[in-house]
Amino acid sequence: MTDYQRKVLRILYNYKSGRRRFPTVHELTVKMGKYKPDVMAALDALESANYIQWDDKSDTANIVILEGWER
Repeated sequence: MTDYQRKVLRILYNYKSGRRRFPTVHELTVKMGKYKPDVMAALDALESANYIQWDDKSDTANIVILEGWER
């Protein structure tokens, strides 16, 4: 897992625990200071590595965190 992917995972985990919802893709781009394709690539990599499950990619509300910490 890259540092960028780790940071995205931590943001997802902390945001969900604090606000009871996941950040939108736009909120992730603002927090990360990156463009949407970079954030989407990180989310895809986290899904491929089985850290998150994201079957319906129409909204980040459909994300399920499988592991909140790096292995």
